[in-house]
Amino acid sequence: MKQNSSKTRFVLGGIFTALCAFLIFQVSFVMTRRIRKVSNPKIYRKNLFAEQVLSLCMLLTSLDIMFNLFTRMKNKFLKVIGWIVRVIAYAASTVVLSFSTFILIGSFMRQRKKAEYAIVLGMALEDGKPTRDLVYRVEMGKKYLDEYPDSKLVLTGGNPNPNEPTEAEVMERILLKMGVSKDRLILEDKSESTKTNFQNTMQIIGSDTPVVLITSNYHLNRAVKIAKKAGFKTVHRLPAKSEFFPFAVNVFWEVLHSINEYTGIVKDN
Repeated sequence: MKQNSSKTRFVLGGIFTALCAFLIFQVSFVMTRRIRKVSNPKIYRKNLFAEQVLSLCMLLTSLDIMFNLFTRMKNKFLKVIGWIVRVIAYAASTVVLSFSTFILIGSFMRQRKKAEYAIVLGMALEDGKPTRDLVYRVEMGKKYLDEYPDSKLVLTGGNPNPNEPTEAEVMERILLKMGVSKDRLILEDKSESTKTNFQNTMQIIGSDTPVVLITSNYHLNRAVKIAKKAGFKTVHRLPAKSEFFPFAVNVFWEVLHSINEYTGIVKDN
C-alpha cells in the first residue's frame, strides 16, 4: 500500500513539475518580450519578478510531492527549515491555484444584454501596435454594435508615450476600417489603468447608466469589480476571447493583482 502511495505521489508530482517548468518558461518568455515592447515597462518588470517567485514556489511544491523534498533530512534543524519552506511553498501554491480557479470560472460568464453603451477596455500597445488580445476585444465590440444598432462603444486607454497613438485611438482606427460609423464611437484616451478607465468614462456617460463591459476573458472578473468600485451601478459582462499561448501568463497577471488587493505588492492596473 505504501509503495502504491509513493508511486501515485511521484506520478502526480511529475505532472505538476512539468506544468510548473513550462509555466516558468512561458512567464519568462512572454513577460521579457512585453518588457521590450511596451512604453512603460516598469510594472511588467515588477510583475515578472513576482510571477517567477510564485512559479518557483509551485515548482518546489511539485518536487516535494515527488520526493518528499523538505522533510527527509535527519538533522533536526534542517528538518525544521524544510517544514518552514514547505509551508510557504504550499501556501503560495494554494493561493495561486485558488485565484486562478476563480478567474477561469469568471472567464466563461457572460451577460449579453442590450445597453446604450458598451465599454471596451484598452490594453498596452507593443511597439505602438495592438496586441492580438486587444484586436479580439475590438472585434467583440464590433459584433455588439452589429447586434444592437442603437448602442455606442466607449473606447478606453491612453498611452504614456506621447509619440505613439493611444490605445483608444488604435481601437477607433480598427473599427473605422471595419465600417463602423465614427458617431458610434466615444474615445476616453487619457487613462493609464483600468481604474482610471472607469473614472474617466463615468465623467462622459455617468454612473447610473447600465453598461456592457467588453474585455479579455481572463480580465473580466477584476474589471467588473473595479468598475463597480469606481461607481458604476449596473455592469453586464461580455468576454472577448484571448490568445492561447500567453493565456496562463495573463491569468497569472490577474492573480497578482488579486493578491495585491490584500498585500499592496503591485500597482493596481
